[in-house]
Amino acid sequence: MRNLIALIFAATSGAALAGQADVCYSIPVSSGQVDKLTSSTTLDCPTAGHHSLAQLAQAGWSVASVQPVTVDYAVDAATQSPHSATSWMVVVQKETK
Repeated sequence: MRNLIALIFAATSGAALAGQADVCYSIPVSSGQVDKLTSSTTLDCPTAGHHSLAQLAQAGWSVASVQPVTVDYAVDAATQSPHSATSWMVVVQKETK
């Protein structure tokens, strides 16, 4: 009986801890520029909104993953030189109870 109660509790508690996730991007910068990720870097998140990392943390979001990504790539037709822009991609999550 004790095992059955523990099993039911475990099954229902997982559903109660379901959360949200969002993929956010910083403002793209030319690949020739240095773009450091800081707590004041502004991120555009479809669900969480347009906030800095510090503001997202205050709202209960936590960072799950961070990586730089190329968001725009082109080749100049006249010079054949490549041009690209990079952005920070930050995956954030928020647990709801």
